Amino acid sequence: MRIISWPLRLFIRLFRRGARVGAKNGGRGAGAPEAAGKAGASAIARTSATEILDSEYREEPPSGVEAVLFKQLPRPRLTEKSAAELTLEQAEDYAAQSRRFYEFGFPLFPRGDFFYEEIEEEFLTAALGYEADTIDRRFIDVTSLFRRTLNDNTRRAMLLWAPLIGLGVFAAAAVLSLPESWFAAAADQYPWAEDAVRYGAAALIAFFLAFLVYSWPYKVVQQRNLLNLDNYVTSKFARINNNFQVAKRRALNVERDKRMAERDALKEEAGVWTLAYHWFAMRLFMCETMLRNKFYQVRRNTALYWLGGLLLTVVLLGGFAAWLYLSGASLVSLAPFAGGALLYLALTWSVLARASAMMFNVLETNEWSRFHLINLDATIRDHVGEDKLQIVTFRDRNRIE
Repeated sequence: MRIISWPLRLFIRLFRRGARVGAKNGGRGAGAPEAAGKAGASAIARTSATEILDSEYREEPPSGVEAVLFKQLPRPRLTEKSAAELTLEQAEDYAAQSRRFYEFGFPLFPRGDFFYEEIEEEFLTAALGYEADTIDRRFIDVTSLFRRTLNDNTRRAMLLWAPLIGLGVFAAAAVLSLPESWFAAAADQYPWAEDAVRYGAAALIAFFLAFLVYSWPYKVVQQRNLLNLDNYVTSKFARINNNFQVAKRRALNVERDKRMAERDALKEEAGVWTLAYHWFAMRLFMCETMLRNKFYQVRRNTALYWLGGLLLTVVLLGGFAAWLYLSGASLVSLAPFAGGALLYLALTWSVLARASAMMFNVLETNEWSRFHLINLDATIRDHVGEDKLQIVTFRDRNRIE
């Protein structure tokens, strides 16, 4: 996809750079939120897989033949704090992080990039505090690494192995000759019979090899990668949800441990826990949005790789057929070649079209603690309602007394 669109993206990038230089010379600089977003996006691009693996992953080196053909990532290590370790000091830190999001100036006029998901990703990285090295920086790095790895494996399967297998098998079929005794009786009446058998067998053999690569190393590696990501997301979202529940309970019950003489500490602590559980909910929402962004890119790129691989295979086989024709092959002998090539294309690329569904059907999203399941609206309603009820109750009680 990036190879296809690089001329347009290069033109846009150069145009933006010239515009920024002109604005700088004119005394107009970029705003802080926009600069923070661009810094976050560039930092993701600079983060190498080795750095992420060294700091974020357990030592689980992949093994097997499938790991040689395609890249397999081990299961990420979870760095999210558990609810049992959630203290007031940590809640204050989370509350301070939340202000970065609530005070973030959402850009109404985003950059004119060719792909909108890059704009969305830039906003999410800035809102989650990527440059500030918050707890969600690792989540962004991990999901970005998995996205790149899934795309790399798919690109290798569809733009490398499938076209090369088709070209190699059909080239071998054109060079090798079948025993003449097989077609002695039909040689005069059906001169194309040998070519039909040869290229028909080549189509089936090439399809078998391509299907073998797809169903064994590619499918196994992709599903393992997504299962490892699923395990990481399940654990992270569960911990965010548990921290949300703990912060919510402490915000609801903070006055039970305080007296009137501690009203300043009560006000501060209640505000911290309330802001903390708001932030846990918003983090869960934005992490879900980030995953949605990454999965969309994987699906979109898979479709583009499928189309590009199909066209590349057509070009390779068509070029080989042209070479055969220039080498002296007749049109009668090239007709079975064309039939076999069409059979290979139909069989192979109908199977490869199911790559996205094959990958994502292993994700158990029903086990994720999603944003819409934590009932933030009910929490706010009950929290404010209970506080107002207590105020009215004590006010009326004091009037009666």
